[in-house]
Amino acid sequence: MERLAPSLQDYFGGAPFGAHGIGDGVFTRVGTPRRWLWPLLAILARWNIVWPVWEHAVPFTIVNVPTPHGLVGVRRFRFASGDRTMTDRILWTKRGLRQRLGAGERIVTELEIAPDDEGLRITSGRVGIELFGLRLTLPARWSPRISVVERVLPDGRQHVELTLTLPLVGRAYEYAGSFVYRIERAAADDE
Repeated sequence: MERLAPSLQDYFGGAPFGAHGIGDGVFTRVGTPRRWLWPLLAILARWNIVWPVWEHAVPFTIVNVPTPHGLVGVRRFRFASGDRTMTDRILWTKRGLRQRLGAGERIVTELEIAPDDEGLRITSGRVGIELFGLRLTLPARWSPRISVVERVLPDGRQHVELTLTLPLVGRAYEYAGSFVYRIERAAADDE
């Protein structure tokens, strides 16, 4: 944490209990222009993870809420076709850092985090999926790979870039953009 820029420390250090971290910004691009992937993305859209879109200049808001069961992130994308919300929960386990994605937390991935010259790089490790009440861990060669780079821009905004890569397919989904992040005390009815 000490090696990160102060604004990234605020973001990744988490808001204290009784407060929320809130970011507002614009993604320059979201989705994939490869329309033949959209039927696959439509399945994941039912779980509120990704959507079959390719849009530019998409406003978004992120709210990070610390809980006793991990840091819950809620991202609201304001697409031309309407708002969509993606949730995730990040928590420490015996095996390290994990992210549980989407409605019902059906996708679980192990995360590897490393500071780099520009900020912070997050990459996925093993990926598990829950189908029909069973949790399956995908073999490494068939696992999707998620890569996220977070850094601070010269004007103080935070920049995020995510790519989802699938085996045999390559880049299947992406978003990139910048936002302003702040910590606010939670309203009394939120606590």
